[in-house]
Amino acid sequence: MGNKKKGQLTTDGEWHKHLRSYLKRKFWKRERNAVKRFIEDEHVDGTESE
Repeated sequence: MGNKKKGQLTTDGEWHKHLRSYLKRKFWKRERNAVKRFIEDEHVDGTESE
């Protein structure tokens, strides 16, 4: 950022921009883990019924 100077606080817009990316990463990490758990549970349920 060319207009940032030492000692200036981060503005609201900049903070929200970083927060959005953080929340997206957190959301998609949870989503991937949920899918993995679902697949593992489905696999375990499928083998028990055989």
